Amino acid sequence: MFNKDAMKKIKSSVVEKLRNMNFDITENLIKEIDELLVEAESLIDYKVQQEIYDNFKIDQKENRIILNEKDYLLGKYIVKSLQKAEYIVLAIITLGERVDKRISDYFSCGDYTKGLILDTIAGVVLENLTINFWNGLKENAQKYGKGITEIFYPGSKWDIKNQAVIFKVVNASRIGVSINESFMMTPEKTVSFVCGIGEDLKSCVMGTSCDDCEMENCVYRKSSATKAYNVTVHFNGETKMIAAKEGENLFRLLVKNGIYLSNSCGGNRICGKCKVILGEKSNISSEEAYFLTQKEREENVRLACFVNIDRDLEVTVLYYEEKANILTTEKSSLDVSLNSRIKKYVVEVSPHTLEDQRDYVKKVCDLLGGKIKISLSLVGMLPQTLEQHDYKVSCAVRKNELISVEDKALNDKNFGIALDVGTTTIAAYLYDLNLGKQIDVYSCLNPQRVFGADVISRINYTITEPLGLYKMHSALIDKINEIIERFSQKNSISRNNIYEIVAVGNPTMIHFLLNIPCKHIAVSPYVPTFTSKMEIKAKEIGVNINKEGYVITLPLVSSYVGADIVASILASKIDKYQELCLLVDIGTNGEMVLGNKYNLVASSAAAGPAFEGAGITFGVNGIEGAIDHVDFGKRPFYTTIGDKKAKGICGSGIIDIISEFLKYGIIDSTGRFLPKEEVKNLPIDIAQKITVYKDEPAFLIENGIYVTQKDIRQIQLAKGAIIAGINIMIKEMGIDVNDIKKVFLAGGFGNYIFPPSAITIGLLPKELEGKIIQIGNSAGIGAIMALLSDKELERATQLQKKIKYIELSTHKDFQHEYIKGMYF
Repeated sequence: MFNKDAMKKIKSSVVEKLRNMNFDITENLIKEIDELLVEAESLIDYKVQQEIYDNFKIDQKENRIILNEKDYLLGKYIVKSLQKAEYIVLAIITLGERVDKRISDYFSCGDYTKGLILDTIAGVVLENLTINFWNGLKENAQKYGKGITEIFYPGSKWDIKNQAVIFKVVNASRIGVSINESFMMTPEKTVSFVCGIGEDLKSCVMGTSCDDCEMENCVYRKSSATKAYNVTVHFNGETKMIAAKEGENLFRLLVKNGIYLSNSCGGNRICGKCKVILGEKSNISSEEAYFLTQKEREENVRLACFVNIDRDLEVTVLYYEEKANILTTEKSSLDVSLNSRIKKYVVEVSPHTLEDQRDYVKKVCDLLGGKIKISLSLVGMLPQTLEQHDYKVSCAVRKNELISVEDKALNDKNFGIALDVGTTTIAAYLYDLNLGKQIDVYSCLNPQRVFGADVISRINYTITEPLGLYKMHSALIDKINEIIERFSQKNSISRNNIYEIVAVGNPTMIHFLLNIPCKHIAVSPYVPTFTSKMEIKAKEIGVNINKEGYVITLPLVSSYVGADIVASILASKIDKYQELCLLVDIGTNGEMVLGNKYNLVASSAAAGPAFEGAGITFGVNGIEGAIDHVDFGKRPFYTTIGDKKAKGICGSGIIDIISEFLKYGIIDSTGRFLPKEEVKNLPIDIAQKITVYKDEPAFLIENGIYVTQKDIRQIQLAKGAIIAGINIMIKEMGIDVNDIKKVFLAGGFGNYIFPPSAITIGLLPKELEGKIIQIGNSAGIGAIMALLSDKELERATQLQKKIKYIELSTHKDFQHEYIKGMYF
């Protein structure tokens, strides 16, 4: 495929990239690179599929390039970039599936070095082949006196959704390439792009240096300078001084130093939420300006993801998201009989005599009932511990394993934690396992949110970033250990007396918790690494409880129906009802379970993060100041969390306001804003708020907070997926919607939304009105039940076997139901 010179160039690039990933470039590593270069050449199956359009139209008003009657490229950036083009080239280049499989095989068998090297080689080869293809286009264009633009990749400065258009118009399936609903490509070593050719275009140069590259956050980026600067950051009433290198991205710098900005895209310049105020004026690009109002620009507001440090800076972070309105659960919500796996016993070991020469382990185990397991580390400490406490000690036993030997005075200190790890939030519950009593509860935002608002963004981060999985895992474990320390100090207990944690969450969160790769969750056929219940020593994943304590994760159902839903079934008890019940947990994914004691079916719909405020122009999580409810019949017509000044709108607020739009005729059944003059009988103050924001119809709530046409479309996409899933489950069960007698709305979003608003916008079938029960954080309740009762843990295991999972993406009716469900 490559001649000797080309191979030399590829090897040089691979070495440089590995060096930037902190690899030591040794002779052995060079030898391994050489061997893998040869292997890569035998694995790569290079294919190209392209389509050239010359009869396209540019619609400046709608910011789109119309390729044919059905297909168009959308976005200001691409329209502006190709407005002088006479021809548009759409292309896909792939290295084939064999190299993907080999990389995956290396990672699966634990040979991470080979996996990373082969992955890097494949990336360099794909980059070179793409440039070679472009250079071929350039040579042909120049023969006819025409120039060529640079390559434009969806997902950089241009909405990644356009990737689906490219795949469709070039017929990607011809070369064995596909794309899933999250726009991830299979095989992974594939690239899609667009470029323009025209007489009035000046040809650029591809394959340039890092200084000319637009990918400012690239981990391989080399800085030509070594200057250091001081960045003074004001956030949440605190001030922090941070040292920064020249060229370092401000967003990444703040995140690295534990300052979490409002964002939903992980710093990829898509959401426009990571707002900061700089202490002095600075230049701003048109791309960044698009996300900011004129007033914000005048006040030196910038997006941290666009700021690269080139001097000492003073920065004030806006909307620091550390205090959030996170749903926990009430003690009275529980209905469980105490049957903890952790039991504590006081034993008195008799002195050794010539007549009784049983060893220390034998004596303790005999007192505890005989067949007891004990770890080597505990065996080594046993004589000293017994002697230190005059041979009368407290023993903590988990099922048939001795996990701790302590002072007898600690016999009543027996604690466990139930943990609900959500994509956006974490809720933790400290329990006395002797009494079944809740001691404390704590909730916080998930620190992983900085890597992206949804699980697909985070999975992608673990794939594309060096040590990405480690960073994701570490962020979560550090937060869990912080919670444990908080519980310990506040309640005057020792971490050593916390013996067990039961954790629930969606499949991706559980994989991250256990430090297990999960990239296959995001690509067809969507298979997780494991689905069974896991019981592991806490120390194996770095959780700071008793050294021999355990972390248990409830079983998963599929790649997108996880331990949190199994826990919600435990809490709602729908598996014990005679009548049919529907359980719905709406978050970045919408998980649904339909059934009763005889039959349970489950499905998952990719709702996206819109219901949690992400992807909404002025959307925020459930933080103080978030607009949470709207009623045009009241004045003021909205409320905020904590009665604070409005900072943005959260999920429950966006559902309410769209419901009000429909009631008052501000939008039609397609979601389109009607012209102001067509909307009748509106209160004058409400009518005055129908306006335009960034050249699109919008509604001004207050304080520069708008709901835009784009926001309504985001909710339509999200709710269309949910209602489609519900309707398909009803069909699969062979029932009528009226046969459903109870609807349990679970989770934070489900608890805070106004059910009539959910019915009005079509998030739930109208036939279910009056049957809705909001059950709060049912995942947290289920985790507590499994912590307090071994019978409930066993019930969770049996539930996994009972549930039939329906994969919506391949269901024959999904597309029809989805499109139908998008209408109001």
